[in-house]
Amino acid sequence: MVAHISPGLILLLLAALAAPAQLPRSSALSPQDQRLFNAEVSRTEKLMSTAADKPAVTYQMARTWAAAKQWPETIEWLRKVVAFEAGLDPSRDSIFAALRGTSEFEAILEAVQASTPPVSHSSVSFKVQQGDLVPESMAFHPAGERFYFGSMRKGEVLECTTAGNCRQFVAGLGTVLGMKVNGSSLWLLNNENNASHLMRYDLASRRLVNKFSISGPGHNFNDLVFSPGADVYVTDTRAAAVWRLATNGARLTRLPQRFEFANGIAISPDRRFLYVSTFPDGLTVLDLKTGRTAPISRPADLCLASIDGLYFHERSLIAIQNGSMNPRVIRLVLSRDLRAIEKYDILERRNPLFDGVTTGVIANGNFFYMANIQDEKKSGFIPISVLKIHL
Repeated sequence: MVAHISPGLILLLLAALAAPAQLPRSSALSPQDQRLFNAEVSRTEKLMSTAADKPAVTYQMARTWAAAKQWPETIEWLRKVVAFEAGLDPSRDSIFAALRGTSEFEAILEAVQASTPPVSHSSVSFKVQQGDLVPESMAFHPAGERFYFGSMRKGEVLECTTAGNCRQFVAGLGTVLGMKVNGSSLWLLNNENNASHLMRYDLASRRLVNKFSISGPGHNFNDLVFSPGADVYVTDTRAAAVWRLATNGARLTRLPQRFEFANGIAISPDRRFLYVSTFPDGLTVLDLKTGRTAPISRPADLCLASIDGLYFHERSLIAIQNGSMNPRVIRLVLSRDLRAIEKYDILERRNPLFDGVTTGVIANGNFFYMANIQDEKKSGFIPISVLKIHL
């Protein structure tokens, strides 16, 4: 016999299925965990009072409460994040996974989406068919009209034409991060278990010319930049440091200043200022003449969190933001003395191709960058789209 279910009961069941989930119950912390949690909250509160990028620290506070599984407080802090309308976006952050589907969290995501509408100035330049390369970095050789892509997954570098025809340039490396072409050489950062290396390859012969290493597990070379005098500056994220290789130098020397979570890096054409992506200040400016550092001054509504690629171009910085930000490409117009950001323009946001956007390169008046390195995928890779924006 088939039981009869009334239409009213069916509607009730459907409504129950469609109803948003309730906030999960907060965890009870052990005395030791409570002490550690209180200490982290106190540390973040102190950052809040001094940090130049308060939206970024507010987001970090929300993550702190989420890590302790204290959900009502997490929602409260996320609402504060949304109120800044700064582009911070918790939708892809796994630490908030337990909140997905709840009415409170979904309302937050809707508010984020409303405040970050699509902006489009990019077009597809070419595609790299080796979609599982997972490249974090790219470089360009103007004389040879060649792009280079370093792989985090395969420990290799691809050399590609502007039409997307690629061949292997070098293999047998560890995790390849930052890369730059300088003259007839390709310089790259290679990280292995107990050492980080700055390596120089001859572009014509593809042979290793120089290798400058820092040993120990407490390092992670991330990005690099050349000064007009050919000094090299390298960010070391794990060590909160910047290293310098002088022109024709024999070894790396560590700058005395500290750069928390150092990532993207750029330099002014006059060799006076070094711009380093950091947390919690977003961008730290180092005056290479005086040795002084300071958070860059910026408009009140500008959040500089999670800057990955960073490039100087005609009194502006071109930056890629990912991580806690809704991924975007942004132009930061500097003051005449190059010490402050006067205004900013969002160049690209909510591109449907975005699936891991990290770094790029300026070439021939255009900014080329990778839209979808697919760094969170295990399978199902598609070709990597290289986009360009005319500057």
